[in-house]
This record gives sequence, C-alpha cells and structure tokens, in this order.
Amino acid sequence: MAREIQHSSATKPISVCVNNDVTQDNWDRLQNFSVSTNQSQEKVYEIGRLVKIATDKDILEATLSITQLEHGTNAAYLQLAGVSTEPSGGFDLEDFDDPRIDFYSPGKDEYAGTVEQTLWLQYMALDSLGLEINAEERLIRSFELSGNYCKICREGNKYLIFKENDAPSGTSGNYVIDVSDPAPVVDPNNAGVYILALWRIRSGTATQLSLTTDYTYNNSTHEITILSASANDNYRIWYTAASYGTSGDPTAFNSVDDYYLGAENVTVTIDDGTNSAVELDKLTSLSITATFNRTEVGKIGSTSKFRDVESYDVSVSLGGFIKDSTVQEALMTQAGQNWGIIDYSEFNTVDIIVKIYETSSKSNFLIGYKATNLDFSDDSNDKNANTNSEQSIILTGDSLKISTTEGDL
Repeated sequence: MAREIQHSSATKPISVCVNNDVTQDNWDRLQNFSVSTNQSQEKVYEIGRLVKIATDKDILEATLSITQLEHGTNAAYLQLAGVSTEPSGGFDLEDFDDPRIDFYSPGKDEYAGTVEQTLWLQYMALDSLGLEINAEERLIRSFELSGNYCKICREGNKYLIFKENDAPSGTSGNYVIDVSDPAPVVDPNNAGVYILALWRIRSGTATQLSLTTDYTYNNSTHEITILSASANDNYRIWYTAASYGTSGDPTAFNSVDDYYLGAENVTVTIDDGTNSAVELDKLTSLSITATFNRTEVGKIGSTSKFRDVESYDVSVSLGGFIKDSTVQEALMTQAGQNWGIIDYSEFNTVDIIVKIYETSSKSNFLIGYKATNLDFSDDSNDKNANTNSEQSIILTGDSLKISTTEGDL
C-alpha cells in the first residue's frame, strides 16, 4: 500500500545545466534539500473605494538550500560550473558565475515506487557554497541557489523529461528532432504548447528559442523542427509526458564513492607566503563560506531578474583551544618562526589549505579547498573557570580554489 505522505527516500534531486552542454546528473549523499518560494505583493487601493482594486505581484523568488556529505568527488561542482571535466588548475569562484541550473526531483508514492509528481526549479544561480568541518563529525558541504521559477508537474504531466540533441555535421537550415519516446503532453496552462523550454548552445553561447519564431512542433509526428540550425548545435529540451519512455527512470544511485568522510581525514595548513606552510593540528572546527554577490534587479519587459556577480566574499572561521597562537604568528609573516611578539597591527595575508583524504592515514588525496590572500577579520578568547580556554579566528578574502588534484593546492 502506498504511503499517504511522501518520505525522503521516495525522491532524488537531479540537476541540468541550462546554458552549457553538460549531461544531467543525480545528486548523491544529500542530507537536506530545502525549497522555499516567496511571492511578494502589495494591495493596490484608490481614493473613494474601501476594498483593494488589485494586487500588484512582484517577481516570484525561489530559493534552494542543499547540504551534502563531503564524499571526495567533484560531481556537484561540475554541475554547478556547467562543465564535464574539472578545469585545469581546479575550480575558481568565477567558474560558477554564469551557469544556470535546473533542479528536478521526481516524488514517488514510496521508495522505488510510482512517480506522483515532480518538483521543478528553473534557471537557478549559485549564491554561496560552503564546507563545514567539526572534530569527530562528518564533513558537510552546503549550497544556496536562487531563481524566479518553480513548478510542480503532476497528474497527466507528472513525468518531467529532459532531452539533449546534437546537430550532426552538415546540418544547415531546418533540423528535425524526434521526441516521440516519450511523447510530450500539452501544457494545461498554455493551450497548444507541448515543449516547455528549449535552449540552443552554439559556439558556447546559450539562447532560449521561441515557438514559431525559432522552432515549430508537430504533435501528430512528435517532431520539433528547428528553423535555422547549424552543425554541432546542442539543443536542450524540457517537456512533460505520461511516462519516462524506454529510457526509464532518470534517478540513479551511487554505491561506488565514499558515503561520507570524517574530520580525521583532513589536514589544514596555513601559508604566509614567506616561510614553510604550518599544519594547524589543534583545530576543533573549520568552516569556509564563499558568497557570490549578485545584482538581483528586475528587467523591463521580463519576469526574471539580472543575477550577474559583482564580487565575491570568502570567509574562513577557525575554532580551537588557546595554545601557541600559530595562526597569529603566520599573520605576522612569521609562520613557524617562534616569533616573540605578535602585533595585530602588523598582520599580513595568509592562505588556508584544506586537504581531504580517503582515510585518516592521509594516503589517498580526494579533494581540497584553498582560500588565498586572507586578511584577519577578528578573533575572540573565551576563558571560563575550570575549563580549557577556547579561541575563534575569522579570516576574509575573495578567492577560493577547489580541486581533486593535490598539486593545484
């Protein structure tokens, strides 16, 4: 018997990069997938009437918060950067500026059951990413995204289909794409519309195509005709259907990679750029947060917003017990030099490097994070009667590298 309410085991998020030619992928090791939608609005009145004459609705805001167990793979970063392979030298923050990501999450009546409805978040931009490390705990990644579109596909439209198609060499002019397996069903909100979104990637440039102007759809033959195609175009197509067709359920499980990694698998070093890097071996907590400061302003003639990045903020928080002021010594550009006087007014910049290994023996490197040119922000010393004294230090910058190649760090 099917459950009356949905259990988390009955849904699995999948991401699709909208404006880059990248294959969709399942998200593994998720601990939280939290969606929030907000419709800001204002009641409009006029003199001479008691009740409102209308409601002025702002652009819809959809936000997505994700927490994921750090498991040493770069699959999530590949999707968010819209690339199939890690860039040479690793991921930098600017790699995540432009990609826009769709997330869809088929919800089933029970684990491995029948699809009941599909949550669809469209054209999301990455607003922040983070890494949280606490002693004796599992490592946690976090991601925050935002956009202006949220849909629930249900009843006769409950199967959301994504297809991509590459135009072969020699293509010029009209180009036909068969979408009969499975066949699209009509959008109940828009009569005669079967294709919900269609994007073209041409020479690295993404363009959303319009029905009639850029393509046509024949519901008798289930064929899309692109009106002005070129060789090597990548077409990215979304529609709903009555089933998944012969391709089957897009959700998949990953039982190959590590399920989680613990704090004992981590080394953290600080580098002052002058002396040898020093390992920070007395930390009890570390968090890295990278924030993408985006311009979120509406566009005249559109129901979406600009989301271009203006700047980045990177914050590194270090927590532990008071002992030897290793971090402050490095900020003096005297890392490991047994420096006699720490003068906060003479602090310089440092790099923090986090390396994560498969085991606590640190024999097999998996992934790492490097925050560079960090400035001292603040620290605090907490001393309480009959307890060990604790200290927290916050460093700030605007650069973060993520890589599965140890040499990049």
